[in-house]
Amino acid sequence: MNEFISIDEQLTPVCKSCILLILLLALTYPVVGYSSSEDQSEEIIEDAQQAGALSKGKWVAVPIPVSNPTLGSGLQAALLYLHPTKDEDTPNATSGLAAMYTDTDSWFVGGFHDNNFKQDKYRLRAFGGYGELNLDFFGVGNTNLPDGASLPYEFKGALGSVRFLSRLPSTDNWYLGLQYLFLDSEITFETSMLDPLLPDVNGKVTTAALGLVLTYDSRDDNYYPTRGQYTEAKFMNFGETWGGDYDYEKIIGFYNVFASVHEKVVLAGRARIDTSSGDTPFFNLAYLDMRGFPRGLYLDDSSLSLTAEARYKFLPRWGVIGFYETGWIGDSVSQVANGKRVTSYGGGLRWQVTKDKKLNLGLDFAVSTDDQAIYVRIGEQF
Repeated sequence: MNEFISIDEQLTPVCKSCILLILLLALTYPVVGYSSSEDQSEEIIEDAQQAGALSKGKWVAVPIPVSNPTLGSGLQAALLYLHPTKDEDTPNATSGLAAMYTDTDSWFVGGFHDNNFKQDKYRLRAFGGYGELNLDFFGVGNTNLPDGASLPYEFKGALGSVRFLSRLPSTDNWYLGLQYLFLDSEITFETSMLDPLLPDVNGKVTTAALGLVLTYDSRDDNYYPTRGQYTEAKFMNFGETWGGDYDYEKIIGFYNVFASVHEKVVLAGRARIDTSSGDTPFFNLAYLDMRGFPRGLYLDDSSLSLTAEARYKFLPRWGVIGFYETGWIGDSVSQVANGKRVTSYGGGLRWQVTKDKKLNLGLDFAVSTDDQAIYVRIGEQF
């Protein structure tokens, strides 16, 4: 589920908490599942799986508390549809709608659809929504505001993206395709909060891009992988050609690897690099894909982050995780390793939403170099 990220990556959490707003949650609230034959659904699913047949689709309605250092604390309502399983080798397909409100007066409504066709030959992902988010600007690179200060700003607008991939001929796991991204927004810096004599600064920003996406995916499950690899390289060209105001380019790449070292233990690793060039707006600069601090605390032209995570299921539907993360931020790819280094570590609790889908609800606690944070989520960090 965490694949719905980037703006679609940098607007995390304007995506992972604005598109996957849907997918942050707490374990203290009920999760209600629905199927066409509710009374016998679990038995039917088990019989179908044993027979190699298709499983039933699932509706999951979730009232979700949200808590993270970027958006604050609040509540969101989500309605997810876990599509029927097509076969053991085909990734899970998911659709969802959500609405969110937090104590920072941030709100969002939106939805997404992630599906595949013709025995996973083609993959389609689309998402969109509208919201008003009250966030904090900490600065860029080595020009952060002094003494940990931040400048509040309001970000409101509509966001949408469509991505279509096709499996490369004579391969099982390689996919190539295009992604289009569009953001129409209004940004207001609340400088009057620093000094009542200063006026707020307001501006409209339209950002649009067309990009080329190459992925390799050999995971055994896209909700909770226990083995395999997932890697992606994406080149996005932003500019007036595609309907935007700013001309710049971004390259984002990651490599995820999963290994089952025991029936109940999975080790996972992630490396991610993000770099931009040209007239990149601050909200789409490279960031550190890590836990334990507000998403916009570290911004620059390039970033590199590494994550190691251990996942242990002590019961069929209950588990815990532990993680360690480190990352660097800099003004270029060649200098990123010499830039500021940030580390974080922590752990979390997991509960599987339904018996036949490995989709987890989670609660994470993270401590970083400069801060600490609690997260409620659905799905894994990667």
